[in-house]
Amino acid sequence: MKKIILLFTLFISSYSYSQYCAFFDFKTDEPEMVVSSLNGMMQTEWAKNIEGTKSLFAYQFNGTNEATHSVQFCFPNESAFASFFATWNASSVAQVFGEKLNKYIEPVNQALNTPIWFRNDWTPDQVFFIYQMDVSDPSAYVKEYAEFTQAWAAKYGITNSYGVGFPISGKNSEFSHFAWVGAPDTETALSRTKQMQSDPLFTKFVSKVSKIRKVVNTTMMVRIMDF
Repeated sequence: MKKIILLFTLFISSYSYSQYCAFFDFKTDEPEMVVSSLNGMMQTEWAKNIEGTKSLFAYQFNGTNEATHSVQFCFPNESAFASFFATWNASSVAQVFGEKLNKYIEPVNQALNTPIWFRNDWTPDQVFFIYQMDVSDPSAYVKEYAEFTQAWAAKYGITNSYGVGFPISGKNSEFSHFAWVGAPDTETALSRTKQMQSDPLFTKFVSKVSKIRKVVNTTMMVRIMDF
């Protein structure tokens, strides 16, 4: 009965917080020019009318991922994303700034991601540890992840975001899902990661999911600025 209630809760929380995040990952040797171009783009009426958040992140210690940065747009629902997509293609201003930005970047990957399950608002978090995984049984993995992270968060008073997501479009051939843990700063992100991975709760969790998921890459994603 407890398992049924938990699965029902997972479904409700996932449905209630349905969101979409478009990741535009790229490599650059001129981050200052990227920031300047993005600032110009985000000050246009087109950008101001986007129904969602607009952020620039840097990837640190990025494993096998060639991207150095990511521009991310997060939307509250399907309608907001559809409006963004339609206006991007129709806006001459957005296209001009897009062409200007492309002078300073080398695109690596584009993906439209959505959370399967998560807790807490991620918009205030400044640093994220991202675990990219190949998961063979998503429902079982999410169940175990939810049980572990909520017990861990309660034990240590964690109020930052954590969850599991996957790319709806733009799927990377190396991984099917990703988990994340947010933090207010780099120091906290590092200390919590050490704390989490040395906790018996984590050891128990890993033993339960070892046959259904393989971690293929980890990265630290740092928020540079919001627009």
